Amino acid sequence: MQLRKVYLKGAAALAAIAALLAIATVLQGDFGETEGKIFATIAATFVAGSAAIAGVACLAQGSRWLGHAGVVLATGGFLLWVEEIWAGHDSGAYWKVLGLVLVWTLATLVGTTSTLMARTQGRLHLATMSCAAAAAVVVSIMILGENGDLWQLFAVLLILTLLGEILIPIMERASAADARPSERELGALGGVSVVAVRMAGKRVVRIGDDEAPLAADESVLLRRS
Repeated sequence: MQLRKVYLKGAAALAAIAALLAIATVLQGDFGETEGKIFATIAATFVAGSAAIAGVACLAQGSRWLGHAGVVLATGGFLLWVEEIWAGHDSGAYWKVLGLVLVWTLATLVGTTSTLMARTQGRLHLATMSCAAAAAVVVSIMILGENGDLWQLFAVLLILTLLGEILIPIMERASAADARPSERELGALGGVSVVAVRMAGKRVVRIGDDEAPLAADESVLLRRS
């Protein structure tokens, strides 16, 4: 849970910084080539920063190969893309390299984020990673062959990947809710057990057959009479 908080806070900080930089650029006035390069750099920073933060979080969690891949691809991809944004190379081979790095950085980002989110949904996590890797392979073939005939297969794999990214946190929350015990013994006083019971939509104290509702700011104390 702590690792997920670190990732989410880091991604939120990057998004906030990117937004502030974008606003400052817009407020400068005219939008020209330099401003376009600034926006492109902001986008590259956000993607690379998110991938790097997720990679570091995976390293701390123990997913070493995935974490290292995320950090290396994020760092290398950021440097390559920023250099291209400001230098403006015309080489087709260089653009292929940039495309491949971006594709595999995004695929690795899917793997790292799903790893951080998944605790009980191991099969769904593996399926999501497999779809992301397969989509990256298909796009890589399309980039290297300069042929878009496989776009339908890529679209299907991309949809399945996004579906997995959406379902993992939902299923994790559902599993966590199901795992909570319906009753929890809080203690005993004078031979009487005090038990917390899950009751949907109700906060009451039940003594025998009598129920007394509790307000949102009230708690229950037991005292010896």
